Amino acid sequence: MLSDFDPAKLEAEVEAQNTSTTGLDCDYLVIGAGLLGLGFTDELLNLKPDTKIIIVDKHSQAGGHWNDDYAFVRLHAPSESYGVVSQRLENGLPPCHGDTKERANRDDILNYFGKVLETMIETGQVRAFFNCFVEPDTSMIRSCTSPKKTFQVSVRKKIVDGTFMKVEIPVLRPPPYLVSAGATVVPPNYLFTLETEFPAYYVLGAGKTAMDSILWLMSRGVPADLVHWIVPRDVYVINRTCHEMPDKDQKRLLEALWAEEWSTGKQGLNIYEKHSVVLRIFADHEPTSLKYAILSQTEIAELRNVQNVVRLGHVQKVGLDSITLQHGSIPMPVGALCIDCTACAFHSRKDRRPIFSDKRITLQCCVPSPLGSASVWSAMAATTAFVEAQPMTEDEKNILCTPIITNDDPELILAGLYLNDKKRQHWERLGIYEVWSKRMGARGWASWLDVEVDPSLKARAVAQSRQFVFARREQR
Repeated sequence: MLSDFDPAKLEAEVEAQNTSTTGLDCDYLVIGAGLLGLGFTDELLNLKPDTKIIIVDKHSQAGGHWNDDYAFVRLHAPSESYGVVSQRLENGLPPCHGDTKERANRDDILNYFGKVLETMIETGQVRAFFNCFVEPDTSMIRSCTSPKKTFQVSVRKKIVDGTFMKVEIPVLRPPPYLVSAGATVVPPNYLFTLETEFPAYYVLGAGKTAMDSILWLMSRGVPADLVHWIVPRDVYVINRTCHEMPDKDQKRLLEALWAEEWSTGKQGLNIYEKHSVVLRIFADHEPTSLKYAILSQTEIAELRNVQNVVRLGHVQKVGLDSITLQHGSIPMPVGALCIDCTACAFHSRKDRRPIFSDKRITLQCCVPSPLGSASVWSAMAATTAFVEAQPMTEDEKNILCTPIITNDDPELILAGLYLNDKKRQHWERLGIYEVWSKRMGARGWASWLDVEVDPSLKARAVAQSRQFVFARREQR
């Protein structure tokens, strides 16, 4: 078994096995060894252990985008909620930043995915090829390091694309704005080895990466008054406490939340904020975006120490002594450090396609999902594998799993209850919802819909969500 693409070893193996010149065959060819690819593979093997799978990734090891992330990044939510079905991510380290549960860092996560893949390979059903990619619209593996070396894979069932929902990371692309010669603009990865002091620090962007960068700078002794935060739009964040509370507290939260009356998006968001499901960082500024960053109230309090907040839209140009934005410009000390945090993660994908086809599975954000779970992506990968394992046509599978386009409109969080309940009813008619929900719940990915709350209260909340969805449709 090979853990990466070594052309000489692979050719020798093909010859030793006396196989065809293609040399490789499998049931599923999985593109991407990150959360989605490994999460799908893990659950498919749980349900169909005789499946033969080949995994291909351009990185040198498992872990997907975590290989490229900044060194001080941590999971948004508790480690126990992240990963694949068969293995939990927990290492017993103490919580930090006001948390009550541990959150793994980048190295923890890469180590975890390495162990997950190792377990898969030991079954004899999985082979993994790193430093490689699959040629678009083919099943041909090509080496990143020896591009002339290719091997055709005979795929009996499907190619599984775990890279469609590509994570955009600042270090992997140039800034999406002009940068004058001599200006210092760096990705967050640079901060981990930062030794030089700068006259000022400008953090560009309002998402989780920007928040992490500010917290990192201040934790390393940078005074808050030297930090300038370029915020195109104020954002809501998710309260991490909601993902750390015991079941009885979550039940009380939902009972209080669903007992409220609302009809408009603004009213609904005010109620979510009233019950601390979502939070704003700056009390005097109305958020117009939801990035789904999950923060503790301790982190929010630390971010509020930054008083130099600029709200003039997106960055257009970073000069030597100024920054030009959509709605104006600001002076900047010569020699200041700008940290580019403007990448938009999963929201960079604006299109969607059917998840299931005759020869391909495209892993995407979809419903149903464990509504209220901190690790929706983990559950979605497993859910797609669960549906693939069912004896159904591709059209029937696509009815079960509907892809959705994600964006940062905060009101969309109010639609989730109705959309997931509608899908739940369809799954129940087919007799598979209970099996799926129990699998998700056993892994810690239970949906709000499965919390034991007064059925009439839950039905009322779903009806309000439905009314909101239909009202928005009419407005369009």
